[in-house]
Amino acid sequence: MFPRYSGLSRSAAGAMAERVARRTVLAGTVAAAAVSVVGVVPTAAAAPLTSHDSDEELLLHVAGTVAVLPVAFPAFDELGTAKQRVTKKRLQQVLSRMSDDVRGDLVDGLAQVRTMLSVRDDEETVVRAFGRAAASSAQVRGLLAVVSAAIATISSRFEPGQRPAAELWLDYARRFAAMPARGREAGAR
Repeated sequence: MFPRYSGLSRSAAGAMAERVARRTVLAGTVAAAAVSVVGVVPTAAAAPLTSHDSDEELLLHVAGTVAVLPVAFPAFDELGTAKQRVTKKRLQQVLSRMSDDVRGDLVDGLAQVRTMLSVRDDEETVVRAFGRAAASSAQVRGLLAVVSAAIATISSRFEPGQRPAAELWLDYARRFAAMPARGREAGAR
C-alpha cells in the first residue's frame, strides 16, 4: 500500500506522505504567486505614461535640469555625474515603482509642464518656468510629482512621490524665478 515507505508503520508513512503533500501544495502556491507577480511587473513598467510620446523625453529634460541646478546633485555612492545618471532606463524603473496616486499626479503635472516649456529650453528657462508655476499655481501636486520623479531618476536613494526633496527644489525654483535673468542683468551693464 505504501511501497515507498515500506519500512515504516502505516501511521508514520501516512504522516510523512501528508507532509510531502503539504509541502507540494505550498511550493505550488508560492510558484503560482511568483509567476503572477512576475507577470504583472512588466505590464506596469511597459504601460505608457500618457498618450504623449514626448512625456518621457520631457521628464528626462527636467531631470537633467534638476541634476545640475542649483548645484550638481550629490552622487550618494552612485557612478557618474548626476547628469550622466539621467537615463531612459532609470526613468523606466522609477515609473514602474510609482503608486497609482503619484502616477496620476505626474500625468497632471506633465500636462502643466507641457504648456510652460519644451525639451529645447535651456536649464535656466526650465527652472524659471517651474518657479513661476509653483509661485502662481494652487496645483503644485503635479509639479511636485514631476520633480520627485526627476529626483528619483537621478538618485536611487529617493522614491518617486517623496515630497521633501521635491519641495526643496521647487522652493529654490520659486526664488530663482524671482531673481533677474542673467541675460537682462548682463545687458544692463
